[in-house]
Amino acid sequence: MIDIKEQAHSLLKKVFLIPVYLYKGLLSPFFGSSCIYHPSCSTFMVEAVMKHGIFKGGIMGGARILRCSRFFMGGDDEVPETWSLKQIKESFILHRRRK
Repeated sequence: MIDIKEQAHSLLKKVFLIPVYLYKGLLSPFFGSSCIYHPSCSTFMVEAVMKHGIFKGGIMGGARILRCSRFFMGGDDEVPETWSLKQIKESFILHRRRK
């Protein structure tokens, strides 16, 4: 019974990520590598959703996409093992460009 539940969760995650997969496959090749982070924001979103679920991973990925601008430095930013709003807020502060 648990196996069926896990398969359903995995399927829902993959359905949720269809727009990201479409972006990575269809649009991203035309824009080139414009992400200032490693891994790219779309890869981060996929990893976050698969690791932390649709809601928490979606929040993490959305926050990462908001940070992907000229106001932030970028760099290495892996998906954290644990999820917390405090950690998301600290990422905004850590990667912010200093004046």
